[in-house]
Amino acid sequence: MERTPLAPADTPVSVSPWSGRASAAVLLGLIAWQGWMTLTLFGPDRPWRRLVDDQPILSGRHPLHLYHGYLGARSLYERGTLCCYDPNFQAGYPKTPVFDSGSRPAELFLILAGGSYRPAAYKIGLAVFCALVPLLLLLAARGAGLGRGASGLAVALGLLVWWGAPCQSVLADGDLDLLLAALAALAQAGLLVRFDQTPSVGGWLGLVLTGGLGWFAQPLFVALLLPLFLAYYFSVGGRHSLVWHFALLAGQAGAVAGNAFWLSDWIGYWWIRAPLAHEARLLPHRTLQTLWEAPFWGGPADRALAVALIALAAAGAWLFNHRRQRQAARLLGLGLAGLLFLAVAGAAWEPLGRFGTSRLLPAALLFAAPPAAYALVEGSRGLCRLSGGLGRGVLLAAGLLLTAGLAASEYVITYAARCTRASPLAVGLEPEHEALVAALHEHTTPEARILWEDDPAACRPGRWTPLLPLLTDRAYLGGLDPRAGIEHAQATLTDELLAGRPIGDWGDGELEDFCRRYNIGWVVCWSAAAQKRFRAWAGARLTTALGGDPPRQLFTVERPRSFALRGSTARWLHADCQHIALGDVVPNADGEAVLSLHYQAGMRVSPSRVRLERYLDPYDPIPFVRLRLPGPVVRVTLTWEK
Repeated sequence: MERTPLAPADTPVSVSPWSGRASAAVLLGLIAWQGWMTLTLFGPDRPWRRLVDDQPILSGRHPLHLYHGYLGARSLYERGTLCCYDPNFQAGYPKTPVFDSGSRPAELFLILAGGSYRPAAYKIGLAVFCALVPLLLLLAARGAGLGRGASGLAVALGLLVWWGAPCQSVLADGDLDLLLAALAALAQAGLLVRFDQTPSVGGWLGLVLTGGLGWFAQPLFVALLLPLFLAYYFSVGGRHSLVWHFALLAGQAGAVAGNAFWLSDWIGYWWIRAPLAHEARLLPHRTLQTLWEAPFWGGPADRALAVALIALAAAGAWLFNHRRQRQAARLLGLGLAGLLFLAVAGAAWEPLGRFGTSRLLPAALLFAAPPAAYALVEGSRGLCRLSGGLGRGVLLAAGLLLTAGLAASEYVITYAARCTRASPLAVGLEPEHEALVAALHEHTTPEARILWEDDPAACRPGRWTPLLPLLTDRAYLGGLDPRAGIEHAQATLTDELLAGRPIGDWGDGELEDFCRRYNIGWVVCWSAAAQKRFRAWAGARLTTALGGDPPRQLFTVERPRSFALRGSTARWLHADCQHIALGDVVPNADGEAVLSLHYQAGMRVSPSRVRLERYLDPYDPIPFVRLRLPGPVVRVTLTWEK
C-alpha cells in the first residue's frame, strides 16, 4: 500500500517523553480501576457473586434485551437466523432487528453461552464490554497520533466520562448498543488517521473490525457519522495510490458485508414500525438556561466536566490543525461538534427529539477525550518552555491544577466519590416480583392471555415484565415494552388507554368483544381508571391484589376461553419461538377456524391438508391467522420461515 507523493502528508504528533514502563503502568492501573468499577455495577455486597448468578438485570430495558437476546440466540442455533416469531406477547409479533435494536449485544452474549436463557452470560458480557472500554479509548488515541503520556491521559478522561451521570444513565437504561457504537466509531476515527499516515495490513484489519462492530451495534449511529468518513476520504484520497483506495473502500464494504445476515432483516421488516413517538420529553421552555439545566447533562459536576472537556477539545482540535494533523482535527473535532449539536437540539427540536438524539451526549464527550488530552499535554509543554525548564514547568502546571481544583472543589469531591464505586444496577427479582409471579401461577392458566397494563413512566427497576413468559409460562397482551413502536402493539392497555382510547370510554359490549378477539382471561392493571372500569364491568371480578409499586390488581374475565375466534375449539398446547401447537381444532360450518393470533408472512402449517391464510380484522392493523380445514384435526402445528 505505497503512497503516491501527490501532496505532503500530515506530520505526526510529537512523541511523548514518557517511558514505555511508566505508560504501561498507568494503563494497567486504569484497566484495573475500570475492572473494579465495573464489578461494583452489580451491587455493593458480594458483587462477584451477583455477576455470575442467574438473577437478571432489571434496570431500564435490560430485561427486554435479555428476553430478545434469548429468542434471537435460540433462533440462530435452531434455524440459522436471528429473527423469529414470538407468540407470547401482543398476540404474536415478529422478533426482528427493527424493534429493540439494543438486543444485538445480548444476542451475541447468549450465542456464546450456547443459545440458552442465561442471565449470567448477559451480565458477564456486559462486564467484559465495560472492561474493554480503556483499550478502545487507547486505540483511538494512539491511532490519532498521541504519544504514550497523552494516550494515557485520553483514556483517563474517557473513563471519567464513562462513569459520569450522562453515560451511566444510558448504560442503566440498557442502551449498550449506542455506547458500543460510539466507542467503535471513535476507535475507527483514530485508525483512519493512522491509515492515512502509515497504511498497513494491521491498520486495515482494525478498520474492518471496528467498522463491523459499529454496524453490528447500531447502524443508524454509523450512518450518522458517514459525512465524517466522506470528508476524510475526499481530503486525503488525492495523495494515495489506487491500492490504498481499494483497501479503504473494501474494508468499509467488508464491515457492512459482515453484518449482512441481519441488516437484510433490518431493511426487510422496517414496515412493522409505527409512526415515531417522542423518545425523550422536550423541554417546555427552550432557553439557554433551560438547555444548560436540562437533565441529559447530569448534575453540576457533570456539566462542569462537559464544559471543560469541550473547551479543551476545541483547543486540541485547533492544535491538531495547526500542527498539520488535519485529519485528526476533522474526524475528532467535527465528530464532537456534530454529536454535541444533535444532543442539545434533540431536547429542543421535535424532529430530532423523536429520535432521542439527546442521548448522544456521552458519545460526544467520548470524542472529546483524545483532543482534550492532546491540549493538556501540549499546554504543559508550553509551560515548560515558558518557565525555562522541565522542573519549573511541572511546578507551574501543578500549581495551576491545584488552583483549579480548589476553585472547583465541590465538583472534584463529587467525582472523587464516584471513582470509588459505581451506582449499582438493579439485579435480581424483588420479593414483590416473586409474589406477583406466584399469584399468576395460582390464579391463571395458559388457556388464555393476560392483559397487562403498561406504565410508560415506570422507574428503571419496574420494566422487568418482558421476562414474564419465561417466569410464568403464560402469554400476555402488553408487558413487553410501552415504547415498542410497532403496529403489533396497537391493542394494549397503557396508562389508562386501551387500544388508544380512554378505558373509561369502553362500553361493556366493547370490552367483551375485545377480550374475545384477543382471548383475554385475566387483566392486571394499576391505574385508578382501569381498576374502576373493570370493577364496574359485570363480565370481570376482582381476584386478588398483587401489590407492587404501583399497586396492581388481578381481575378474572368471565368468558369461555379459546384461541379460536371462528370455529368451535382450538386448545393451546404449546408455543415458543419455534412453533405453535394447537389441539382439537374444529372448524365452523364454512370449514374455517380463525385464530386469535397475528398472521406473519412465512408462516407454515401442518398437516398438509390444512391451509393457512390471512384474515383481515377491522379493529387491528395486523391480520389474524385463518385455517382452512376439511374437518376436525387433533393437532395443528404452526411454524415460521422468514
